[in-house]
Amino acid sequence: MSEAVPDPAAYVAGEAFQREREALFAREWLLFAAAAQFPAAGDFVSHSIGGWPLFAVRGADGRARAFHNVCRHQSMPVIDQPAGHCERLRCRYHGWTYGLTGELVEAPERYLPAGPPEAFGLNPAEVAEGDGLCFVRVQPGAAPPPAIAPPDGAFAAAVVTDLDANWKAAAEACLDMPDWRFVWPLALVGMAAPDVGVVRQIVPRSFSRTRLVDLLFAAEPGREADLAIMQRQRAAADKIAAEAVHAARAGGTGAPPFGPASAFLSRVAMACAQPGSPPA
Repeated sequence: MSEAVPDPAAYVAGEAFQREREALFAREWLLFAAAAQFPAAGDFVSHSIGGWPLFAVRGADGRARAFHNVCRHQSMPVIDQPAGHCERLRCRYHGWTYGLTGELVEAPERYLPAGPPEAFGLNPAEVAEGDGLCFVRVQPGAAPPPAIAPPDGAFAAAVVTDLDANWKAAAEACLDMPDWRFVWPLALVGMAAPDVGVVRQIVPRSFSRTRLVDLLFAAEPGREADLAIMQRQRAAADKIAAEAVHAARAGGTGAPPFGPASAFLSRVAMACAQPGSPPA
């Protein structure tokens, strides 16, 4: 029995992306960063993954904590950079200020909350660290983070590539490449060179926009700039491949998926068809 060509709406419709956001991206552990990207107290990394604005920040106790990047005052973003450092988390719109553990510590008098400050801390997300990687999950669950087993070596660089493609096309374009190992739902592990490993984050940003973040791990220090240039070239080729898959799927003209791509798309469909109320 031959596989069916995927419904183009799954690649170009906001409704399909919303189902994935609620049923998949909110419920699974999502690779978020290398731990070395925010090593010191006050360091942070932020992403919008599948429509969920999130950030992870290192506390004074060395722990990573994750929060929704939404101020409790008027739902504006608290963090407006992809990475950085701060002593406190201050919303620039009306000055609500939070500690590194998410509690509200200060607000201008004219914008004071109508209730005890402890009731207005940032909304947390689950966070877990292991093997030099940080994972975030929007909705609490029982399953542990995936065992990615990152490459040997120290973190060297993060290379960002933006695609005009649905996240499923970005994954499908890499699934048949022998140098990638897929980790459900949004990660790939491979080698950029004999002594350079790469862990790729697939970051869905909308139904037609995806970001790739390639975390490079090198056995020898001091090569960060050269490694980043090399990976940008590889990611540029992957961008072309992903955008071609997206165009074919969105137009209903591509061949039916087979092998790993077929299994991947079936698993996405199953995840979105599971019963249960989506998270708020």
